[in-house]
Amino acid sequence: MKISIIIPVYNSSLTLKECLEAIFNSNFKNFEVIVISDNSTDNSVGIAKQYQCKIIELSENKGPAFARNEGAKISEGDILLFVDSDVIIKKDALNYLSEKFLQNEIDAIQGIYSHEPTYKSIITQYQMSYNCYYIWPENKKYASTLSTCCLGIRKKIFLNLKGFNVNFKRPSAEDEEFGYSLIDKGYKILILRELNVEHRVNYNLKHFIKKKFYTYIDVMKEYHRNKTYLKKIKQTNYAKVLAGIVILGLIILTAIGTIIFLNKTILYIFLTLNIAFLLLHTGFMRFVGRTKGLTKVFGVVAVCYIDTFLMLVGLLYGSLSYFFGKKY
Repeated sequence: MKISIIIPVYNSSLTLKECLEAIFNSNFKNFEVIVISDNSTDNSVGIAKQYQCKIIELSENKGPAFARNEGAKISEGDILLFVDSDVIIKKDALNYLSEKFLQNEIDAIQGIYSHEPTYKSIITQYQMSYNCYYIWPENKKYASTLSTCCLGIRKKIFLNLKGFNVNFKRPSAEDEEFGYSLIDKGYKILILRELNVEHRVNYNLKHFIKKKFYTYIDVMKEYHRNKTYLKKIKQTNYAKVLAGIVILGLIILTAIGTIIFLNKTILYIFLTLNIAFLLLHTGFMRFVGRTKGLTKVFGVVAVCYIDTFLMLVGLLYGSLSYFFGKKY
């Protein structure tokens, strides 16, 4: 069984070398690596040329969805493994992947981010802890959608579904949409916890806000286009996150009411809503405290407020933009 590892790249020179080094140091050797440069302007292509990679250089930036599809077209493997250029796999990762795909009932495999690294940036730590706690909770066997950070799938299934939606021009909701398409066709996405990878990322506040805001806009438009919002609501692992958006909206309204009317009753409601918001995320906070220490919890709570606010604003903006005719 041959694995085709497909890596979309856009100005990834800071992380690509470590990403490729980890792949070529794998115990499993029956693989090929396809690097697709999405019109990179840095030394990403030069780094890829130092390794035995197939390289596709796109003449214009078309987004990771298009890049991944182009990589799949020239792949020779029975299994496609999509890996982001800032992801570091372990030596035995490909062994676990190939062994699972020997089972005919396995359609797709979702790898997960390792929660072992402790990040200096509290924003980065929040995002990595959020992924591990809410997206891939320990009691979940199959993914409700998918993430292309580390995704294995049978090539014939991927091609039958015609790949990712190339109307997505930036990394945002193309993987979530593809996941829903997979599930709608009756396929299952197994969460393989042994396939845990490290994420070489360091968010600052400006980057985090920009990335999350545009992602939530695209996610909301995807919900409207494909009527997948009901599927999201039914995902029990996201129930508290969705409830938090509603509560934060009420917190903002009561904060404005308190300032305008100087009313104690509204102030008490405002305080009660904040307590409710914190109670919703107590499981998450305990998870962070248990694995990363108490000091990380306070920072994570602050970022949780920021992220939920970005969800609220992004979803509202995405809905308005969609209804005024901008479908993507």
